[in-house]
Order: sequence, then structure tokens, then C-alpha cells
Amino acid sequence: AVLALGVTAKEIGKCQVSHWGQWSQCHPSRLCEAEIPDVEHTTYSLPAAKYDEGREHMNIMIKMKQEHWKAQDECKKTGTCANDVTPSKLGFTPCVDGFADRYPCRNVDLLSFLNFEEMGYIEKAPGETNPRGNDIWGWTDPETNDEYAIMGLSGATTFVKITNPTEPVPLAIMYTRTTASTWRDMKVIDNTAYIVSEALDHGLQVFDLLRLRTMTGAQIERVEPDVVYSEFGNAHNIVANEDTKFLYVVGATRGDYPRKCAGGLHIINVQERLNPQYAGCFDEDGYVHDAQCVNYHGPHQKYKGREICFCYNENTFTLVDVHDKSNMKLISKKGYIGYQYTHQGWLTEDHTIALLDDELDESRDPVKNTKTYIWDVTNLEDPVLKRTYFSAQEAIDHNQYILGEYTYQANYRAGLRVLHIDQANYDLNEVAYFDTYPANTIASFDGSWSVFPYFKSGTVIVSSIDYGLFTVRPNYAAMEEQKNRIYSEKTHTRSVVSCGKNIVSPQLEGHVACEHPVC
Repeated sequence: AVLALGVTAKEIGKCQVSHWGQWSQCHPSRLCEAEIPDVEHTTYSLPAAKYDEGREHMNIMIKMKQEHWKAQDECKKTGTCANDVTPSKLGFTPCVDGFADRYPCRNVDLLSFLNFEEMGYIEKAPGETNPRGNDIWGWTDPETNDEYAIMGLSGATTFVKITNPTEPVPLAIMYTRTTASTWRDMKVIDNTAYIVSEALDHGLQVFDLLRLRTMTGAQIERVEPDVVYSEFGNAHNIVANEDTKFLYVVGATRGDYPRKCAGGLHIINVQERLNPQYAGCFDEDGYVHDAQCVNYHGPHQKYKGREICFCYNENTFTLVDVHDKSNMKLISKKGYIGYQYTHQGWLTEDHTIALLDDELDESRDPVKNTKTYIWDVTNLEDPVLKRTYFSAQEAIDHNQYILGEYTYQANYRAGLRVLHIDQANYDLNEVAYFDTYPANTIASFDGSWSVFPYFKSGTVIVSSIDYGLFTVRPNYAAMEEQKNRIYSEKTHTRSVVSCGKNIVSPQLEGHVACEHPVC
């Protein structure tokens, strides 16, 4: 943000900021029906295509993000935007009057925060320009019940013990196999972490998580993978079915590798967890950006008990029967009016509804509000887009995961957003949030990359592109009370005039609860 002409400024530390603007009108957490533009929920079937436009969409997106982050780096060098230096913070900080420390929140408390250096990323990986965070996953030791965060950085993967979430203990760091990349992704099956990256020739790093048991955190250990699987080079994402113990590598497109699968499903058997074996390739629909592969137990009788992948393929929502790895079949391929970049999604636990994120429909559409597409998937051969949910926040959605009747969304500059799923009416209602990017909320590629809500303790971990690892705890009782009521807030903002280096960013956005007529 840049100061508008004629606005006076005051100094906070070494940052000059404008005075606060006027409070906005009171607005609910979602757009009311009268505010929602006409949305055509038309879907259409498409034929399979071994090479389709999905791959080109991916290349365009990578370029867009690289250009944005380069501009952000230059902005911070010249001191014309908020600095990204954030000190680590331990200890419980409750969400009170809309803030936990300097982070806007509602019904979510801050337990701790670790920046990249505190997680051990001090020596930079080859090709590193400016460290950034990316994906995150979790693991619970089945014997000790200790909980661990596994967070990807541009040049490494970090392992942090969060059994006591207010005092996390960084244990180990594993560097990229080749060079740094903004994209790194990991999943866990059977006490083993499997890690891919967009870095050229990176392949699959395999790390035995049981090794963490003996680490005390007295010093952060630099570890090497137990195994490297090299049947592909780069990959954009990795998908895991913990029940069948198969991995699905997606978006492998570069290098001289015969099993790139046109960027589609490259399947790996990890039933012997430290001995990954190539199991098959589904390239019938070309590039796959992300997927969820499950042992299907939904209402479509024809597919009950079969392993099905729900794929988010840049321009389509594609369902694939992968039960027989030697004879995988496309079930359906659906496009939808207004798609921009079909990115990621997740199923309700009864396998009847899929929530879909489109990563570019906010930045490219006139309406910048975060949108979530709600699909009826009771008929796998004919998924139906039932509704589009519009948040009041103007932010880009990225990743979401469903636990019980709630979806936990990582929506870039809007941070963690928790929404109740009203399955009967194909609708959502926001019940809690924690904003990891306190400067401001706009449709831009900064803030929260992903979230992991599956620890039995109720701890939730959130990865920040700009800052590091956030450990938070939703107020589940408050969420339960909120799920049938829409809450309202008003906001005000200010702007950075200039900001020095190595200082904490000032607060640029304020929130306060208010009363608003029910939509």
C-alpha cells in the first residue's frame, strides 16, 4: 500500500504510516443475496485429453506468482510497503476484541509462531532469492501421541514438535535435493513423509518420521532423506490415500523422464513405506493440479468400496476410478461457467459434497470476494455445481480441508477461515478466522498457503508464505454457537509511507464486531 497524496502520516518505530481511515459500514461475514452478482451454475461434460490447457494454465500461474513476489521483494527493499520481518512468539495469546497480539481473529487463539530462521532455515539453499513458506502437513506418533508439524519452505522441509503447542520445538531440517523452489508439498503415510517440489530433477524425498523420536531439539539437526525415488523430476503436488498406501504425484512435466504421465497421476505403491515402487500412470486427462483419492463410501452404489480420485485439473473437475491400477478409468470430467483456475478441493466425510477452490476467480473477476464452489457429487458420473458461496473478504482462496462439519480454508491474505458446512442447503457460514497477514486483506498472493486441522488435540497449524509457522487453537464451543448465525464486523485501514528494514510491520487493518441486519 502506498500513501495517498495529501494524507498526513505519523511514525511508528521506523515505519511511517498514514492516519487511520474512517470505519467502514457494518457488514456480515458473507455477501447477502442482494449483493451477489448473477452466477450461472451451468456445468458441462468434456472429453478426456492427454494434453489439455491445464498445463498452460499452470505455467501462467507460476509466472504470475513469480512476478508478484518479485515486486513484493522490490517494494520491501525500497521501504514503500509493510516489512515482512516477524519475531517468533511463544506462549498462549487469546483472541480478545478482535486481535491475538497483532493478528486479527475471531474464535481462534494464537498458541505460538516460529519464523523461518527459528525453524533452522539459516543457510540458504542453492538458487534461493527470498525465503518463503509453502505447504504444511502433520503427523502424530502412534506410540507417544506426540504431534509434529511438517512445513515446506522454498529451500527445505522443517520438522517441529508441537505436543506443547505454546512451546514448539524445532527438531530437524531437510534441504531440497536440487535447488530452491516456491512450491514444495508433502504428505504422510504410515509414519513416513513423502516430499516433492517444482525444483527441476527433485524427485521424491522419503523421510522416516520415527527418527524424530530421538531428537531433543537441543540443536536443529540437518537430516538427509532415507530414500530418494527418481522416476520423475519436478512435481507440483502429492496426494496420499492412507488407507490403500498409494501416493499420487501430480504435475510432473519437466525433464527427460519417461513416466511424467503428461502431468497426470503418477502412482507409487508405498505399502513398504521405505521402498516406493512405481504402480501406474493415468494420463488420460492430462495435467492434474491437485486431487483427493479415497476409498469411496458415498451413495453411488456402482463405485462403493472402490478407490476414486477427485481431481482438480486447472480447467475441470475430473473424477477417476483408480481401483485397478492396470485399468484406470475416467468417470466424469466437468467444466463450469466462469472457471479461471480450478485449484483444489475436499470432500465432506460422507462423500456427498465437494468444496472447490478456484484460485484466479477473485483476482480476474470484477467481484474480488472469496468464492467457494459447492458441488453435489452423489452421482459420480454427473457432479452438479449447486451453489457459489461469497465471503465478505476480498481475498484469494488456496487450500481447504474438511473435518467433521467444518471446512478449514487457507485464503492467502485473509488467513485461516473456518466455515460451517450446511449440507442440506449446500451453503456455508463463517464461524472463525485467524489472519496471518495483518497488514491488509486484498486479492493478492501473500499470506496463508495451507492449513492442517487433523490433530486429535484440536491444535491447528497454518503455514505463512511471508512469515513462518502459526500454531493456533479454535474455540470449538464458540464455533458451535456461531454456526447458525451470521456475524458482522466493520473495518478501517491505513497505509505505509516508508518502512525500514528488520523491524516488525505495523498494523494496517483494524476490525471490530458490530450489529448488522441478518441477510
